[in-house]
Amino acid sequence: MAKIIKVQCTGSGQHVNEIDLDSILGATVVLHGTPIDTGRPIPERIVRRCDVCSEGRVILTREMIEENLY
Repeated sequence: MAKIIKVQCTGSGQHVNEIDLDSILGATVVLHGTPIDTGRPIPERIVRRCDVCSEGRVILTREMIEENLY
C-alpha cells in the first residue's frame, strides 16, 4: 500500500501537493538468505515541481520521509 503525504509548495499560492512515497523511493527488493547491503540511502532532500503552479517547488527532507515511512 502506498503512503501519501501532503506537502506545501514554496510558491506564493502555497499549494498542497500529494506526494507518493513509493514513487519517490522506488521498489524495495527483499532477498532470502544472507543479507546483502544493496539498499539505497534516503537522499538528504528531494525537490520537485509543484503540481499546480509553475513557480513553486515541493521540498521533501530526509526527516519528513523517515517519519512518514513507518
